[in-house]
Amino acid sequence: MTDVNAVEVRDVEEPKPDPAGAVLKVEACGICGTDARTFFNGDPRAPVPWQLGHEPVGVLEEVGPDADLPPDVRRGDRVFLGSILTCGECRWCVDGFQNLCERHLLYGYEPFPGAYAEWALVPPIATKNLIPLPDELPSDLATVADPFACALNGVEMLDVRLGDVVVILGTGPIGCWQAVMCRDRGASTIYMTDVNKDRLDVALGVVGRFVDDAWVTGEDDDGVEQVMSRTDGRGADRVSVAAPSKQAQQAALEMAAKRARVVYFAGLPKHDPVSPLDMNQLHYKELAILGAYGATHRQYRITMDYLNRRKDDLAPVVTHRFPLERIGEAFATIRDGTGLKMVIVP
Repeated sequence: MTDVNAVEVRDVEEPKPDPAGAVLKVEACGICGTDARTFFNGDPRAPVPWQLGHEPVGVLEEVGPDADLPPDVRRGDRVFLGSILTCGECRWCVDGFQNLCERHLLYGYEPFPGAYAEWALVPPIATKNLIPLPDELPSDLATVADPFACALNGVEMLDVRLGDVVVILGTGPIGCWQAVMCRDRGASTIYMTDVNKDRLDVALGVVGRFVDDAWVTGEDDDGVEQVMSRTDGRGADRVSVAAPSKQAQQAALEMAAKRARVVYFAGLPKHDPVSPLDMNQLHYKELAILGAYGATHRQYRITMDYLNRRKDDLAPVVTHRFPLERIGEAFATIRDGTGLKMVIVP
């Protein structure tokens, strides 16, 4: 990235690993929503010119002599690199909540360039995030392990039970994966909504068989009436807000049944993070409102097995693949809303 909305592909020298790091020969790297927001809006953690890319899969080509690899990872293995870089020492890391690490960093952001390249450095802090891939799992699908693990974290927060009515607000990749997982966890009914009809149609073409109904919302229609009419006025047992929208955050409270769980998965822009919410909905309906951010090492490993077992159902979420020299087209496709998951294949 050479500037906001500007990208250039350059030839550079092959990177040399830190004595305690490694080098990844990149087979595929997904475009994360965070990458897209950075490309469209800029980010102080990505001072231009900057190399983004934090959903890489590839072959562990070189390993430094002092590198501390996970016990099941060896040089030459095909691996996925988890993006949340953690200290491993704070209370949250020790308790298994690496996503809440007090000193966490993000791969692909300062000071660690990302993996939109043929070769990518694995810094020492990231070696513990290397996860071996099942032999049968395609590299382009394996790149989604990072956002999929985050989606899993949200579903675990939802605590979906047998017979639950679930509403997912937002039909991007996260919402699609959550629909599949909620069905696996026993949801009897799943509804999905989106403000973008094209994106909703694409999503239903991928995961429509897991969804009972879906509709488009807008400024004058937040979807509450549709949920209440389809549940005989009771509301939804579980609501996932998988879209960065204040309107969706408020609608989630109104469409939730008494004693329901509502999970705010998608954050709001950092310059405008305060949402006006009707706290009487929380009080009188005894709602549980939770947040979900990132993923833990346990969830990454669960994700690898899940992706491998359900690859036929989940692979269609990767709607576009681009060579590195066409990465600009990939970002344009994201902005158009005409696809779900974009993957760069160097």
